[in-house]
Formats: sequence, C-alpha cells, structure tokens
Amino acid sequence: MRLERIEKNLIESEVKQKKMSEWNGNDIIFRTYMQGGGVDGKSSIGKHKGINRDDFETASKYDCFGAELNSEIIDISFDSKDMYEKFLDMAEANKWRCLALSSSKGGHSYWKDTYGIIKKGGKDKKLAVGLVADIHHGATYIPLRVFGVDRFPPDYDIFEGEDYQEVPEELYPVNSKAEPFGMSEGGRNETLSSMTKNLVYNTRFTKGQIKRIITNTNIFILGEPVPDEELEVILRNDTFRDMPERKLNTINAAELFYMDIKPTEFIINGLIPIGQSLVASPPKYGKSWLMLDMAIAVASGKDFLGFTTNQCGVLYLALEDRQDRLKERMLKITNGMPFPEGLEIAIDAPPLGEGFMEYVEDFLNEHPETKLIIIDTFVKIRGVPSGKESAYATDSREAGDLKKFADRHGIAVVLVTHTRKAIDPNDPLANITGTYGIAGAADDMIVLTKEKRSDTLTKMSVTGRDVVYEEYPIVFDKNSCKWMRQGDSYELAAVQQEHEMKWAAYQVGNIRKTIMKLLEENSGTWQGRCNEILTKSKEYGTPILMTSQSLGKELLAIAEFLYRDKIVHTEIGKGTASKIQKFEKV
Repeated sequence: MRLERIEKNLIESEVKQKKMSEWNGNDIIFRTYMQGGGVDGKSSIGKHKGINRDDFETASKYDCFGAELNSEIIDISFDSKDMYEKFLDMAEANKWRCLALSSSKGGHSYWKDTYGIIKKGGKDKKLAVGLVADIHHGATYIPLRVFGVDRFPPDYDIFEGEDYQEVPEELYPVNSKAEPFGMSEGGRNETLSSMTKNLVYNTRFTKGQIKRIITNTNIFILGEPVPDEELEVILRNDTFRDMPERKLNTINAAELFYMDIKPTEFIINGLIPIGQSLVASPPKYGKSWLMLDMAIAVASGKDFLGFTTNQCGVLYLALEDRQDRLKERMLKITNGMPFPEGLEIAIDAPPLGEGFMEYVEDFLNEHPETKLIIIDTFVKIRGVPSGKESAYATDSREAGDLKKFADRHGIAVVLVTHTRKAIDPNDPLANITGTYGIAGAADDMIVLTKEKRSDTLTKMSVTGRDVVYEEYPIVFDKNSCKWMRQGDSYELAAVQQEHEMKWAAYQVGNIRKTIMKLLEENSGTWQGRCNEILTKSKEYGTPILMTSQSLGKELLAIAEFLYRDKIVHTEIGKGTASKIQKFEKV
C-alpha cells in the first residue's frame, strides 16, 4: 500500500520501499507502453489503441512515455491535490487494493472493472463518497513521464501476493448536487442526510454499503466530521424505511406445476416468436427482400415461406433504403396489388441512447395494434462506440435493452444483421457478426448461407428458445422477387439440386452429343471402346476432353441420364482388354 504503511507495517520496509522506487511498470494495469509527446507531453505518438508497442524498459528511455490501460481496468483520477490526498487516506484506512500514481494536478487510481459496472466515463464525475473525479476505461493513454518528470514510483500499491480489487462502491459515479468536500461547519448534517437519501433510491447500493459510504464521507471528505451520535441519527433505520426491497423473485416448484401459463405466442408460427429474433446473412444475399416480404405477409395475414402468420400491425425500419426503391420492390412482391394498411415504414431513426427507444415507445402508443418491428439493419441504430466498454459488454447491453423492450411490450423485434467474413459451414449460427453478447440476447436466430455464393439454393438455419433447430431450403425467385421454400429438408433439396445440375450438364455435354451421333449413323446401335468414342468425338466437332479411363467411369456415372434419353448402355468385358461400350436406342 502507501509507502507510509510499508514503513510502519513491514520489517522489510527498506527493501519494499526500494522496490517501489525502482518501479518497472505494471503489466496487470497496463497492456503496453509507448512513446509520448504532443504539446503538453501527455499524448501518445500516433495511434495506440490495440497496438502493441514497447515494454517498460524500452519506453522508459524516452523523455515522454506512457502506457495503455488493459481492457478491464478503470482509471479514476483526481485533478485536485487535496482530493487525491483524501482519497489516499481513505484507501489506506479501508485497505483498498489498487494502484495510485501522482500527477501534476493530483493523482490517478487504477482498479478492476471486470463486469463493466461503471459503464460511462467522463470528466468531473461526482462519486458516491463526495469526491469529484475523471473516469477513463481501458485503451486510454496514461502518461507516466512528461518531459522528463516521472509520475512514478506509486504512492500506493498492493502487497506481493495480493490482487487488485473491483471498484469500491464509494467511488461509483452518482447523480448528486451535494458538495461535502472540505465542509467544516454549517450544513454538514443536511448534506450527509441528502447524500444518504440519494443513495437509498439508487438501486445499486445496499443498506450496509450506504452506511459505509456515508461514514467514509464523514471521516475523510468533510473538513470536520460530525459527532458519532449525529451520524447515527442520519443513518437510523427510519432513513432506510422506503428503500426498495432487494430479494430474488422466486416461485415454488410445486406451485409452478399447477399454474396455467400461456404458451409462447408467435407472430409467424414456428418461425418468429414474441421477443427478439436475429436474421443474418452475408451482404447482398437478399435479406431486405426477405424482410420486406415478411412485413407485407404479416400485415396482410398471408403465409410467409410456407409458415402461417398471425395478422397484426408491422413497423418496418428500412434504414438502408429509399422510399422510391421500397415502392418499386413492394410492387414486385405484391405483383402490383395494393399494399396492406397495417404496415408502417420508416427510413430513418435515431440510434440507441439518443432517443430510439422513446421514438418507438411513442409509435406503439399511437399504433397499439403493432406486434412486429423489423430493424433493417441493426448496425444503423447502434450507438457510437465509446472505446471505454468491451465489445461484448456493448453488444450485450444494446441487444439486451432491445430484448427487454420487446418482452415488456409483448412484441416481436427482428434485428437484421450480417454474418462474419470467415464462414463456419458446420455451425451457421456461430457466423453471426459481433460477439456472443448479441446472439445471447436473442430468442430466435435465422441465418442464411450458401455452399458457394453463385449457388441458387440457400440454407435457412433456424433455432431458438421456442423453435426446434431446422435447416430449410429456400431460393430467390427473380420473377416474383420473393424467397420460396423448397420443402422441409435442406439436405434433400441440395441432393436434388445437385442431381438436376448434373442432368443439365449432361444434356448440353459433348458425351451425349457424340453418343447421339453414333446411334444416328448406326441405326440406333453402336459398340466400341472408349478410345474409339474419343476419336469420333473429334470428328463430329464435339471433342470429349478426358482420357479413355476417365470416360469409362463417366459413362457408368451417367447411366441413369442415358436411360432417361432412352439409351441402354452396357459395358462388356473381355479378359484384360479394355471394355467394350454398347449403346442401344430403345
């Protein structure tokens, strides 16, 4: 901990103090080190986020250098020397396990924030205990030397064998107007009471945590603490009387057995349930045609891909489209028939965190019949990445908020997104772009994939909490501009399609043309060896470009196709000589 604590509590204080004075960085707190500079010497040279630069020894040779925070580390810094000193006193008294480095104005403290509890950073954040601090998340550049002036060794650090702790509740940012720092008289009781009430209605804190926070405020933050008896009055039981009850909402299993629970409601039976669904494919696969057809089908109460629908109002957010193109597409899908009245369309919407939920909430109040919202595409409403939150935390929060919104309103929300560039053919659902934070929030997932991009047959993989995993074969009909389902088994459809492709190739191939010519010239019957067939193919201008051996194998492979052409093929073997191929027109 602090050097003073080391001197008091450790027999090896001189050794420990020397170790801290010869500080060689901290690879738990910092991911990498790099040269600094800029006008104030507090910036990295060039981009640094996610880039591996130097180790501490190399970087420390520069006149200005610093480090980048690890992804799960948070920096809570104080721009006031007085506040920084009060923080150090409080950290020492509470035996907090963190790293603290001084700065020109105050100092920085570094903590774990493994679960992303402190989601937002920023300047001049009021902390629960009453201090004011700037908060920075992982990937932030931290200056360690500015024009030759070091900001190390640490003022405070953990002992050997200890681990850094998560941010204590005292340092959580809160919305508060209280200004307790340095108060010595006049209004101290009112300030502590106000802070206590504010924390009581903040669902993050327990009664015990609130008492500890206010006690620390009284001892360390006020210029002069109030007497213990006055603090007891402020923290009496009546203060917590209206505190929200904190307990798990459980149900007894025996009672659950007798409960009449409504089954899962579907917008498209067997495909889109109430809740949140994901639809994903590579770019330019025809997702928007699929989603527009879905919107029209549900609003009209018509079948979609062979699935029955439950007619309801639909909001289609076509955020990558234009009105003229939408109308053109809808005319093709409906074959020129009038569009359904139950379908509302928007081509722009604010992102999450900037009014999206509020806009949709107002829309649902005006259109209570709406049960399906299609967001095409999800990326168009995503908030601006702050760089202070992990990708998983961001995906989980945004997708989770939409999931809660859907459940709260009893509607289905379909998020349209893309798949990764590197496709795993064995697990289509693992190909959805982003982290598992997005897929984890979904009730249902639909992924479109192809063996080759040029293929017409598309695999539609469907799975979910209330949907059995299935792989449906679908194709895009360019005439109707609609996706069509080709049965219930993709595997069977793929085999059938491959068979039809081979039949089509046979019909236009030179082997068929050559055999037909041989039969025509020989009154419907011909026999000979494969090398003779190859010679004749060249004479006829239909050259078969393969060896005799390969041709023999191919003739056996296309025997069914020959029969469909009313040609009986027989292979006659005579000893070790090459086999004779006999063809008869029947």
